[in-house]
Amino acid sequence: MPTPSPEIIHLLSVFAVAMTAPTFAKSLVLIYGTILTPGIRTVSAVLRVMGLGDLETFGNYHRVLNRDRWSPWVMSQLLLALLIRVFIPDGASLILLIDETLERRQGKRIAYKGRFRDAVRSTVHQVVTCLGIRWCCVALL
Repeated sequence: MPTPSPEIIHLLSVFAVAMTAPTFAKSLVLIYGTILTPGIRTVSAVLRVMGLGDLETFGNYHRVLNRDRWSPWVMSQLLLALLIRVFIPDGASLILLIDETLERRQGKRIAYKGRFRDAVRSTVHQVVTCLGIRWCCVALL
């Protein structure tokens, strides 16, 4: 398995506190493989590039984002702090652009679903709500 540079290891180690140790180990494999994979970057392609294509626990890597233990809230706080430290000079203004989108999802295993206003299907006179996950995207300007 290829070894990443010390700079990448140091950068990614910041995010270890948001995950359990097994989840962090699997996510590192997926991140390194994503960097090395040419073309379409699926989990299967990433694992093949990393030499793990014949692994018996191949399916465990597919569950990193949806079932493994990690905190998206802690992860987003760490990422924002890192971006501010790297890209915003001292004394400069912080400008955030926030957008939200609705991913229409249903099912018993989807934990964070709720009923939200659907901006695409709503009109001035009629508000339509849909079951799904509301994603908030934040851009740092």
